Amino acid sequence: MNMLVRITVPLLALALALGATAQPAARAGGQEFVARYSFGGSNELNSVGPGAEVGVESFQLSWRSSAALGDNTRALFGLEWTRHELDRTGVTWLPENLKALAVPLGVSHRFDERWRLLVTMTPRLAGADGDFGDARVDLPMLALASYASSPELVWSFGFRYGAQSDIKLLPIAGVTWRFAPDWEFRLAWPESGLSWRATEELTLRAVATLQGGDYRLAKDPRPEGQRVGGSWAGDWLEYREVRVGLAAEYAFAPTFGLRVEGGYAVDRRFEFTDRDLTLSGDGAFYAGAGLTARF
Repeated sequence: MNMLVRITVPLLALALALGATAQPAARAGGQEFVARYSFGGSNELNSVGPGAEVGVESFQLSWRSSAALGDNTRALFGLEWTRHELDRTGVTWLPENLKALAVPLGVSHRFDERWRLLVTMTPRLAGADGDFGDARVDLPMLALASYASSPELVWSFGFRYGAQSDIKLLPIAGVTWRFAPDWEFRLAWPESGLSWRATEELTLRAVATLQGGDYRLAKDPRPEGQRVGGSWAGDWLEYREVRVGLAAEYAFAPTFGLRVEGGYAVDRRFEFTDRDLTLSGDGAFYAGAGLTARF
């Protein structure tokens, strides 16, 4: 399992920030609404103490759209709310919840049939515990070029900048390869893997996904008796979870679909970037479902 983690994490890190704005959320000028829920089982944390465990329950609501700025240029925009409830057991040094409200903004330009450029920034209020009044603004940015060497093979490369992330400037790369009818391999964010379109309505996937983000602590999460040194209130916490599993997507209509998935979280980490402290644990099973509507 450790070997799988060492292989999976770098691959997903290379694809980091190829986000939903890097792929058309809906047809040009259309709207996409997504609601997702997932539950990750508890796993034991290191570096804290005996009996320290945490599970993660995640919720996400998002809306995305676009508008033409010219014949080959489009403006991308949307709204996204995310919340992670942390089911803690024992002394974990973690907050009760992590939450963010983001406004993805971007511009996509097509130079010709092969080259495309995407530039995005995502203002987000991100916090832990408390309410959004205790959160602070984070502004990750992305520049991504795509090159279609053929209709079946598209390469992507660029960089991501995140002021609160452990790796602030991250080179990124990705590929989409339709190597056979109804088959596709994708290395991208937030999901990489292999997909097979079994029927007109049903698509099956073997996937590796990465969820998480950076969140500002509203208060010191340590028990009072363990608060050595200055307060951690105002510090930033980076949450990252790598999941490997299977997913099935069913389109009830061209505008409405359901996805169910399940598998194993091979790596779950909470990094206090201001303190050079990382809490990590063994794997845990996860399951989730999501609804997508496009108009």
